[in-house]
Amino acid sequence: MSVLAQIENSQTAEDSGALVLARRTLWLYCILWLIEGAIRKWVLPQFSIQLLLMRDPVALLIYYFAGQARVFPFNGWLAFLWTITGLISIQAIIHTMAGDVSLAVAVFGLRTFVLHLPLIWVVPAIVGRKEITALGKWVLYLAPFLAILMVIQFEVGGDHWLNVATLKGGAQIGSAFGKIRPPATFSFISGPIHYFAIVTAFALGGVLTKKLYPPWLLAGGAISVLMAMSVSASRSLVLGCFLVVAAAGVGSLVTGKRVGAVMAMGAGIVAAISVLLSFGVMKEGMAAFMDRWGSEEESGATGSKVMTDRVGGGFMLAFEWAGKVPVTGLGVGLSSNLATERRAFVSGVEGEWERVIYEVGPVTGFMYLGFRTALSLYLLVVGFGALRSGNFMCFLLGAACFYDVMTGNVRQVTSCGYISVCAGLCLAAQRAFSEDEESPIVQQVEQIMEEKPRARGRGRFAVGGASARL
Repeated sequence: MSVLAQIENSQTAEDSGALVLARRTLWLYCILWLIEGAIRKWVLPQFSIQLLLMRDPVALLIYYFAGQARVFPFNGWLAFLWTITGLISIQAIIHTMAGDVSLAVAVFGLRTFVLHLPLIWVVPAIVGRKEITALGKWVLYLAPFLAILMVIQFEVGGDHWLNVATLKGGAQIGSAFGKIRPPATFSFISGPIHYFAIVTAFALGGVLTKKLYPPWLLAGGAISVLMAMSVSASRSLVLGCFLVVAAAGVGSLVTGKRVGAVMAMGAGIVAAISVLLSFGVMKEGMAAFMDRWGSEEESGATGSKVMTDRVGGGFMLAFEWAGKVPVTGLGVGLSSNLATERRAFVSGVEGEWERVIYEVGPVTGFMYLGFRTALSLYLLVVGFGALRSGNFMCFLLGAACFYDVMTGNVRQVTSCGYISVCAGLCLAAQRAFSEDEESPIVQQVEQIMEEKPRARGRGRFAVGGASARL
């Protein structure tokens, strides 16, 4: 029986209530993604390693409520992911029995590979246009505050308490002129890299989708992105936002829609840059960025050469490691922070592709990497196809995350959460922002909820009420 048929036959308050709980738990997941770095470095630094698992039970709750609402998806993507999960689990047992890693490290490594990725398909099953729009609104609301915090962190220097690291004895990543790359509320700069990519997607989506967000909110989001770029000294942040801007331009040209809006947006960006550069801190930030981009690193490569090497070199390192490690890899979780803390051992692998081969070997490793590469390309195909119905949001969200889906380091909890949610929002937006109706699953459940009268005395968001949306 199909999922839709199950919903039609089970029109109960329990199902609709579970869907509401799934949505609310997803909101909690997103909130924790935003603030978990702040908790780990400012509130409970003594539990920094343990708090890496903060969102794991929340993800499991989302899956549970989606199952209770009978909307947990079953498809070829997830079937292949479960197959890979089984293979990695077997290898984790082998590594544990051989003494390569402890049981805790093996379990920690296993959840890194597979625990959060099912959100990519669960998110489209539980949210619709209203939820995506509301999430985008809050992303844009918070962008100026995070950008201002980054400016302050850039100014005060690496020794200030605002710039402490989550790991004892660690430090924030350095920039130029003695500055650091400000992390905002996240653990490191990887957080702002992801956050402002999705800010760019929602801001441009608001420009290209009529009456989605008020102009002042879109302007605030765009200015926040420029502020973050100015002080981040991060090539990845700039390039990530640029990919989304390029996608907006391509989408406008392909569809022939909103070309004037894109041109006006470009003129506004130029004007905003001119104003921002009149502030001393922005000038200093841009100088640091240009110094990092144009100067030679330890390897003797300029910034553009470094970025080129990262794109191609990371893939090549995976093939190099394939010839060095056993067929089952050196140990599931061996390159994780937990393994580093427990064994005082640094693996020496940084990129995602080399990490995967290092831990689980070439056979399972390339299956896993091939799965993520195929999914990354699928997001682009889905987004480009959505343009035919005037759906820019799907394409922009896909542009914001497709490269991270392929190569993002899921060993980092911030990157793992971003990949899972942003890719899920891209698939959810495929139907939610097209001229067609919302996803049949979401639409049918909403009809069930609207037919159920709200009990007298209940709150606006009572389970089963007509207004229970989030």
